[in-house]
Amino acid sequence: MIIRTARTSDAPGIAAIYEPIVRDTFISFETEPPSSQEMAERIENTLKSHPWLVAESDGGVIGYAYAGPHRTRPAYQWSCDVSVYLAPGSKRTGTGRKLYSRLFEILGRQGFAMAFAGIALPNGASVGFHEAMGFEFIGQYPRVGFKKGEWRDVGWWHRPIQELGTAPREPLGFAEVGKR
Repeated sequence: MIIRTARTSDAPGIAAIYEPIVRDTFISFETEPPSSQEMAERIENTLKSHPWLVAESDGGVIGYAYAGPHRTRPAYQWSCDVSVYLAPGSKRTGTGRKLYSRLFEILGRQGFAMAFAGIALPNGASVGFHEAMGFEFIGQYPRVGFKKGEWRDVGWWHRPIQELGTAPREPLGFAEVGKR
């Protein structure tokens, strides 16, 4: 298995992992699975500022992780939201841990200080994974989304990426550190 930066050509594999999550679960609040073309556009747009990584095995995508802005106002620029998704056969293999570890390393080099993860509840597997990765629970949005016939809560966890300084430098774009 290798961890590398996603390419737009990975979009079909990424879409295939994500499609049953959107279609069959409440884990994602999307209601229609994005097409491969939409995924390619998301990858391209994300890589302008944040990392999007894939785990590849035997030439196929078996998982992916990415970061994006936490909020758009300038004082939030040192924080980011993160997500990780795995193909069914790649769960509990260390793939998610490797993806997140590499993602956090890159985010730290970029200058980000805090990562946030929103988890649709209940989802004990994701909560356990995130807490094992150093995330701490910080709050919950009750009944914030309606999917699969029920109102859903979203819990929020956070994890420091690096020391919070009193005069942090502006984070670098992914292109500035991604190849280092």
